[in-house]
This record gives sequence, C-alpha cells and structure tokens, in this order.
Amino acid sequence: MEEQVTLPAVADLTQAGPLKEQLMQSFAAGASVTVDASSVQRLSSPCLQVLVAGKQSFAKAGGASLVIANPSVAFRETVSVLGLMDALELGK
Repeated sequence: MEEQVTLPAVADLTQAGPLKEQLMQSFAAGASVTVDASSVQRLSSPCLQVLVAGKQSFAKAGGASLVIANPSVAFRETVSVLGLMDALELGK
C-alpha cells in the first residue's frame, strides 16, 4: 500500500500537526508514503522536524518507506542550509 502527501506552498507550524497525523496514520497502517514537495515556497523547522522524524521512524521499522519527491528549490535550499540533505536522503 502506498499513499501520497502533498505539502502546501507554505509548510509552517500550522501544517506540522496535520502532517504528523497523516504520517502517523500511514505508519500505523504499514503504508509507504511519498511526500510531494514540489509546491513548497517556504519550509519551517516544525514541518522539517516532522519529516525527519517520520523518515527515521519508517527506516527503523523497515518495510514501508517515506520518500520526498520533487523537492522545490526552496525546499532543497532550506534542507541544505540546515544540513539535513542526508537525513532526508535528498542526495546532491
């Protein structure tokens, strides 16, 4: 089973709670998740924290996965500045 989550243009504190709930439900169901980050223009640390924690939780459990797809330039820049490219497996 696979699910998709699309991040909004502004992924800030108000989006962190709902994002966490979505990822937790998918994790509990054993579903892999693809997070579409193509629309992100601004990414705050609470949403980024949820994504990093989610990525780690899925990896530890094995089986299902969490993948960041189509990261926007703004998404990549924020992740890079914070030194989290490897944590989110975004490569170069």
